Amino acid sequence: MKTTLHSLLLLLTLALAGCATAPHPHRSAHQTTELIQSNGGIVLTGGQRLVTPSTFHPPVEITIVAKTDFSNLRIGYTADQVIFNWEMEADQLRVDGGPANGCHQTGAGRIPIGKFVTIRWLVTPHHEAIYVDGALRFEHHGDYSDINKAVSVFTAAGSKVTVKSLKVKPLIRATP
Repeated sequence: MKTTLHSLLLLLTLALAGCATAPHPHRSAHQTTELIQSNGGIVLTGGQRLVTPSTFHPPVEITIVAKTDFSNLRIGYTADQVIFNWEMEADQLRVDGGPANGCHQTGAGRIPIGKFVTIRWLVTPHHEAIYVDGALRFEHHGDYSDINKAVSVFTAAGSKVTVKSLKVKPLIRATP
């Protein structure tokens, strides 16, 4: 039953990814339970989201290669949304929901417009850290042990986000 559900979710996600890439049929997407990748990029507009077909428990390492056309590159996992280039204040990294809810980080939210960046999100049962192109942008200590969510990349406020890859690497849990 679980395998059937994952297969259905995979097909749904691929169908949505196919719609998100139109009108560029030459761009192909590759997807597994831990990787969504497209050489040309999967373009997200309006309310579109790119979501992993599986959920993940910490510890995980999430790597996203994406760009925005002007604002609102949003990611979700430990929070409902972490916002880069927020339309209200681009320099502020917004964290809405989850254990770090409201721990916004002034001076950490801006990313270059129209340039692919690599976001690395490390989450353990008691800590998370977000890096952009190798530079630490956000860190929080809290209880992340109960998280079992899919990872998402999305946009808002009329911006366009292009995702080259979304990779989730489960890490080995240390024994207590």
